[in-house]
Amino acid sequence: MSDKKVIAVAGATGAQGGGAARAILADPDSGFTVRALTRNPDSPAARELAELGAEVVQADFHDEPTVHTAFEGAYSAFLVTNFWAHGSAAKEAEEIEVLVRAAKAAGLRHVVWSTLEDTRELLPLDDDRMPVLQDKYNVPHFDAKGEANELFTQAGVPTTFLNTTFFFQGFLQGMGPSAPRTGCWR
Repeated sequence: MSDKKVIAVAGATGAQGGGAARAILADPDSGFTVRALTRNPDSPAARELAELGAEVVQADFHDEPTVHTAFEGAYSAFLVTNFWAHGSAAKEAEEIEVLVRAAKAAGLRHVVWSTLEDTRELLPLDDDRMPVLQDKYNVPHFDAKGEANELFTQAGVPTTFLNTTFFFQGFLQGMGPSAPRTGCWR
């Protein structure tokens, strides 16, 4: 049995969670180890994390008991949700509520929550320069996360809010700059 503190990493087989998990596992003297949360522990990415030393556990944010079980005995957590898995701000809000309840119930000592700004604080819904999407959002994948920040605070979960809006990988996945059709920049 290891005396290392367990960090539960949500989205451990994705870009953000996977990066966090691999960074923790790369430092064997850190005093921490990884419990990788994934919907599919048999996936190639999950098996790779297990080979690196992570404890891989099944957890589905729409199956709350699995999340509570995954957080049991953990010291802290890196939490991220994936709006693009379903495209629904309402579903993402439900997932975040599950994470908050499970973090509080487990008594996590610290959570790093990968979030985004709530754009409605800068541009209210009644401003006609921006359409209202999914009934109450300017930018659903931002606003749902930003709105949920308060849930961690209200629950008394010690949280670092990691606001990151764009990742380098986006340039590699079709969002990078491209030359105009004319072939010259002006």
